[in-house]
Amino acid sequence: MIIVDAYCHFGECRVYDTSDGEYDVIGALNSNKVSAVLLLPFPGAPNPVAVHDSIANLGVRYPGRIFGLVNCNPHVHRDLYHREVERCVRDLGFVGITLDTFGHAVNPNGQDGQTVFEAAREMGVPVIVHTGTGVPFASPTRILPRAKEYNDVKIVLAHAGAGYSIYDAYVVAKEAFNVYLETSGCRGDEIKWLIDELGPSRILFGSDRAVNQATELAKYRALGLYQFQQYQVLGQTATDLFGLHGISDVSEVPPTPIVEAISEPAMTQTAEPAIESTIEAPTKAEIETSRSADEVTAGTAEGTARAGEPTLAASHQPHKVVEESSETVTESPETVTESHGTTAEHAAEETPKVESPA
Repeated sequence: MIIVDAYCHFGECRVYDTSDGEYDVIGALNSNKVSAVLLLPFPGAPNPVAVHDSIANLGVRYPGRIFGLVNCNPHVHRDLYHREVERCVRDLGFVGITLDTFGHAVNPNGQDGQTVFEAAREMGVPVIVHTGTGVPFASPTRILPRAKEYNDVKIVLAHAGAGYSIYDAYVVAKEAFNVYLETSGCRGDEIKWLIDELGPSRILFGSDRAVNQATELAKYRALGLYQFQQYQVLGQTATDLFGLHGISDVSEVPPTPIVEAISEPAMTQTAEPAIESTIEAPTKAEIETSRSADEVTAGTAEGTARAGEPTLAASHQPHKVVEESSETVTESPETVTESHGTTAEHAAEETPKVESPA
C-alpha cells in the first residue's frame, strides 16, 4: 500500500527551538514503510530559502519519496514573496504552499493572508493552512471566507483543528467542497468520525514531524478501517490532491539507504574463505626442511640471542600440528613433544642447538 505523509516540517526552527534533518526524515520513512513525504520549512527557519533548496536537493537524491511545500513569511514585500513561491514551484517542482497562521502570525483574511491564496491560484497548487493552536488566526472558521472566495484553489486544513476545534474544521469542509483535512494531532476517534462523515477522499494522513510519524500511523491502523478507506486516506488522497508522481509501494522492498550528497559507486564485499579450508597440514619432510633452515638461521645470526635461547627469528615461527601413527606432534624450533610419553633424551636430540656468538 502506498502511504504518503502529507505534512512534515524539516530543517531548523528558532520558534520551537528544534531541528529535523535528513536522517530523521529518511529514517522515519524506512522504519514506518512510508512511501513518500511532503516537507516544508519550520516557521522559525533562519533562512527558509536555503531550506527550500535543501528539500529540493533531497527530492533529487530520493526521487519519488521527497516532495516540497513552500513555507515563507508573507509579511515580507509582496514581490519578494511571489518570486520565492514561483522559484520553488516552477524551478524546484514544489507541489503546494503553506500558510502558517501561528508561526508567522498571519490573519488568513488579512492582506498578507490573501497574498498566499493569490500565489496559489497563480501557480495552480494547493494551500495548506495551519489550524488549531494559535487562535484566533488558527481557527478553522477563519478559512471559510477565503475558501469560498478562492473556490478554484484546493485548501488543506493542517491538524484539522488539532482537537481544539475539530468540529469547526468539519463544518468548514462540509460547507466548502475544496477544503480537505490533514489530521496530525487529532485523536483516533476524531479521525474515524471525520472519515465517516466526510468520506476518505477528503482526509489526509500527516505527521507534522518525522518523530511523530509512527504514532500518527498507528492511530489509523487502530481504527478498523475498510481496505479501501485505508488506501484512500493513507496515500491516494494526497497523491491526487498534490499531483504526485513516481511514488511506489515500499512495504515489501528493502529500506532506501541514506544517500550522501556526492554518491559513489556501491562496492560489493565478498566473504573471505575460511582459513581452515585453504591451509593444509605440512608433511614430515617439510617439517624437517623447516627445522634445518631454523638451525642455520640460529647459527648465523649475530648478537641476537644468548647461549641456550632461541633467536628472535626462530621465536616467531608458528607451531605446526601433524598426525603420524595416531600420535599428535607439536613442533616448535625449540622443542618437540610427543603426546604418548616422549623421553627426555629424545627431546634433547630433537631440540635445535643454538651456540652463542663468539
